[in-house]
Amino acid sequence: MQSLPQRLLVVEDDVTVARALSRTLARAGFSVAVARSCSAARSLAQTFDFAILDLDLPDGNGVDLARTLMTDSRVPSVVFFTGSTDTKLLARARCMGSVVMKSLGTSPILTWLASLASVASETADAPQSGTALRPRTRGQRASSSSSLRRTRAR
Repeated sequence: MQSLPQRLLVVEDDVTVARALSRTLARAGFSVAVARSCSAARSLAQTFDFAILDLDLPDGNGVDLARTLMTDSRVPSVVFFTGSTDTKLLARARCMGSVVMKSLGTSPILTWLASLASVASETADAPQSGTALRPRTRGQRASSSSSLRRTRAR
């Protein structure tokens, strides 16, 4: 049985949000690296098991950052933790990963991580296909806690 991902990248420019999210994830047993901008995240040398990205960052957006990190094989999966109201940016984000609104708090993030672990344990005995582990398929939404529960129930 596989365990939860251990190395998480949080990219968040709001110090208070980054601190709260980082503490919550650390208490859940994760090793967390925090970057406050796209350039700071890109400059990190290590790879991560998962990334939690804000959409509105001082030097770009989380969608473009996610594309770079995933293309460079530095992170296999992302979730966007945002307060953005930009509908076009939110739509682009949903094509790359799950979207959790900051107003929902950190619980949906922990639920998503638990679903990731559940999928990992279900696939541990299955033949490996060589594809990156993603607990949802492209185009599915996970922008609320009820959507996250549906993802976890699969």
